[in-house]
Amino acid sequence: MKSDVAGLNRVTIIIPTISRPEFVKRQITFWSRFDAQIRILDGAQSAIDLSSLGTLPTHIQYLHEPKRFNERLAEAARHIDTEYACLLPDDEFFLPTGLGRSIDYLDANPSDTGCVGKVLMFFVDQGRFLAYQDYEYWKNFDDSSSTANGRVEEVLPPNKVHKVQFALLRTDVWKTIFTSSYCDYYSTGYLYERMLNLHSAVLGRTVVLNELMWMRSMENPPLTNRAVPRDNGGMLGWADNPANRDEILHYAQKVESIIASEGSIDTETAHLHAEKFVYGGFETHRMKVQNSKRSFRRKMGSLLIRYAPKSLKLAAKRIGPRKVLNYLDWNGFLLEDVCSLLTDKRIGFENNELQLIQELVLATDRERLLHGHVSTPTHLISR
Repeated sequence: MKSDVAGLNRVTIIIPTISRPEFVKRQITFWSRFDAQIRILDGAQSAIDLSSLGTLPTHIQYLHEPKRFNERLAEAARHIDTEYACLLPDDEFFLPTGLGRSIDYLDANPSDTGCVGKVLMFFVDQGRFLAYQDYEYWKNFDDSSSTANGRVEEVLPPNKVHKVQFALLRTDVWKTIFTSSYCDYYSTGYLYERMLNLHSAVLGRTVVLNELMWMRSMENPPLTNRAVPRDNGGMLGWADNPANRDEILHYAQKVESIIASEGSIDTETAHLHAEKFVYGGFETHRMKVQNSKRSFRRKMGSLLIRYAPKSLKLAAKRIGPRKVLNYLDWNGFLLEDVCSLLTDKRIGFENNELQLIQELVLATDRERLLHGHVSTPTHLISR
């Protein structure tokens, strides 16, 4: 039975995938209950056999496109003819009610270009669906940032506001920033999101709503292959490799053209902003990595010296770094407890949608266990 949220038929959700049939089928099962236009773009060499699902609902299309990830997203605009659009990983969920309230906001605020909402991370541990809130540091643009230059200055390193890669955006904005960001291939997968954030800031203001909108999965490690390379030492490994000099120069020139594209930022300012965005971004990331390593070594060294093995977990829970806490499940809560926390924070959500997601995620976990896949949360891997 379909459970409509008003306005979802005005949204197209682009879902890229590759060789993960269980998650494609899960998406189809979930979105069969809601009216959003779903376009699943599969880059695998062989198409997924979906015959077990019968005839797909007319608003859901599975499109076999054996191309690189960046090519599929650069060309995704041709599949969108609705007013709004968003990107969704194949193992994750948008809350339909959160999308609906974002549509309401954008309808009432035509000068804003998109919305993000609150985020829950989720995983399965020993048959339990666990979740916790993340990205609580996201913030809105300053109310005074009414110009493209003002918004760009707010996203230049070390500043940040919020991510827009998975935002609900007006379709003209979505098509512009995704086509531009993904039309070129880079031998690292870490640049595209940064360009999306920048280009979105150039074009307009996006906002953070106090509504639960995105359920981010920790069921799988980040995808890495030749099309989406992430295992070459990260962004710094790529930036520090002399063999990538031409790519880095191309990236810097592209960033400058993005900043200048709106037309109100002069050439000299666009160049200075691009230098800070690209090279300042590398240095900000380098400092972040170094500080994280020092903090981890200091805290863990102190633990090993001061505590016996039996009390080590207790101590780590109290002062350990976030990665350790995540790995030991201390950031995971049962769904009923998560709902209580959301209610306390007056964050909007629909309990029936969360219950449905929990049901589907646990079913996926049981199916993977039957086929010999170990159910292990991927907390130690940065997504």
